Amino acid sequence: MPLHIRPAVKSDMAAVGRIATDAFKDTLSTVLFPAHLRPADQPDLDEEPAWRAARTWRRMSEGMPTMVAVDTIDGHETVVAFAQWDKPHVAGTTLPTKESEKDGDPITLDKTALDAIYVIMDAETERLIGPTAHNDLWYLLILTVDPRHHRRGIGKMLVRWGLDQAAAEKKGVFLSASAAGKPMYQSLGFRDLGTFEMLGLPHYTMLWEPENKK
Repeated sequence: MPLHIRPAVKSDMAAVGRIATDAFKDTLSTVLFPAHLRPADQPDLDEEPAWRAARTWRRMSEGMPTMVAVDTIDGHETVVAFAQWDKPHVAGTTLPTKESEKDGDPITLDKTALDAIYVIMDAETERLIGPTAHNDLWYLLILTVDPRHHRRGIGKMLVRWGLDQAAAEKKGVFLSASAAGKPMYQSLGFRDLGTFEMLGLPHYTMLWEPENKK
């Protein structure tokens, strides 16, 4: 079967954790899982893949749509990318608490750094879109592609799925993009609303609106 996308299942989580870890190993991972937090007797301990897998599964269990891109490699179906979305929240409902984001945190995770990232992203979303962004819009939580499968259009396939879901509801989509990811999102019709700095690097709050809403 050629490259295709489908809803994620629990058995995909190990691959999801590995892909996300590989994708962020030179940027986000160095901040969230710094070497100094590893036990002295386990200098090579790597808890990030399992943490990312567990967090992705928890969010799926909370109803967040999660899609994987699958390729057939050497006769076997292999997950090569995934995207996770947060649908618009019903007005008046409670957003997930900070504590729920900390379930099962490993000892090598810098929780202070993780909280700081959430604070920055929430503040920028409110500044550039408004306080009701999560009530009014779909949100792309994460998109990662196995580095060995870049430049195959896989990221676009996964994003287009979310755009189709949002358009069917006459809703827009927002996300935070890195400098590397920004051109792809622009090619799909996202607008750059503003820039902010995170981890010492520029990031961009971006918005897409369906034709039936413009």
